[in-house]
Amino acid sequence: MPKEKRRFKKDRPPDPDSPEAGWRLFIAVPMPPAATDLVDRIVTDLSKVDLPVRWVAPDTAHLTLHFLGDTPPERAELLRMALAPAVARHQAFTLRTDGLGVFPDERRPRVVWLGLTGQTERLVALHRDLGDALRPLDLPVEERILRPHITLGRVRDNPPQGFPVALKRRLDDPALRNLVARSAVDVPVTEVQLVRSFLGRSGARHEPLARYPLDVGKS
Repeated sequence: MPKEKRRFKKDRPPDPDSPEAGWRLFIAVPMPPAATDLVDRIVTDLSKVDLPVRWVAPDTAHLTLHFLGDTPPERAELLRMALAPAVARHQAFTLRTDGLGVFPDERRPRVVWLGLTGQTERLVALHRDLGDALRPLDLPVEERILRPHITLGRVRDNPPQGFPVALKRRLDDPALRNLVARSAVDVPVTEVQLVRSFLGRSGARHEPLARYPLDVGKS
């Protein structure tokens, strides 16, 4: 008698609306329309060459301050309340888009980014105070030196051997560099958001859970 074929149950991704599911959270500075327009132009230009990179949807562009990952919903509610004082003690400031680069380095690129410059010392102070608000809640704190940037794309797994050289050549293209330089825009930092991220086949969808204004009344 032939053996019955064993049936394997396919794993399904967890339902994000399930009570047991954690909330994928991060704390970020939202981008103004001028910055998302610039990201759109850069990504459109980079996409002209077939590279193993998942480019971001421009309307999801942001400056991540702390990535928290899967967080229990009840902890998220505590976090929502804890962030307001940490943000409110900082005055608003301005950053500006800068050049292109990669993380961690050109030999092993994993992330393609658009840099940010300007009043970065104020950003570092804001980042530090947010970290201090996270620690009592036993939430992850980014301890590495903050390198302000907007993520443009993430390299796919197992890229071909010549990919790092091809990517560097693309990022060094004079026309692209000229586009980034001549189109630089200001990024006013007037609020911080607590954001929930939903991952799907078509990319990530972001839902702000709370907005925290910086002090715009100080000189």
